[in-house]
Amino acid sequence: METNDGKLPLVIMSGGTGSRMNMPDKGLLMIRGETLIGRNLKFLEDVAKPVYLVVTPNTEITEKYYSEKLEIIKTQGKGYSEDLGQVLKKINKYPVMVIPGDIYFSDQEVVESFISFAKKSGRGIVSMLIEGLFCGVSVFFSPPDEVKSEDFQSFDVSEKQAYNVNTVEDFFLILNRLKRQKN
Repeated sequence: METNDGKLPLVIMSGGTGSRMNMPDKGLLMIRGETLIGRNLKFLEDVAKPVYLVVTPNTEITEKYYSEKLEIIKTQGKGYSEDLGQVLKKINKYPVMVIPGDIYFSDQEVVESFISFAKKSGRGIVSMLIEGLFCGVSVFFSPPDEVKSEDFQSFDVSEKQAYNVNTVEDFFLILNRLKRQKN
């Protein structure tokens, strides 16, 4: 069920502990003057509505930062999969796009290509992989517990197109790549 303007509901998962960075509010990291979440919202504004930001007691700063801009859904922070399942049941809208708050897309084209591929796939769940690894970006066309394994499709991108910011090293890798591109 896309909205009547053809947009997908979007869930931004931003409730983790950020243990590998010692920073739970990774979605607020600034790159070129934009937060990771803000950059992704800009890329998705033409295709995503409504937007739900999932927070936990771990990410109170993120919640405060976006409380007047986005619809906030609070979960208990029991883990990505459990929180996602809780949120999908709560909003109960399909198809729905899910992204982590700490994903970095190099440009809007990779996002648009993924969404176009997902819509044409005819599958229950389409997930983006970065160099063959799950990154938390998916479009669910039906509830996950109703999808059979053969009804899953992946869309692989390179680390130059999307990057999951899990560590300080990941963050500096992106900054260094952007610096080299600028020169």
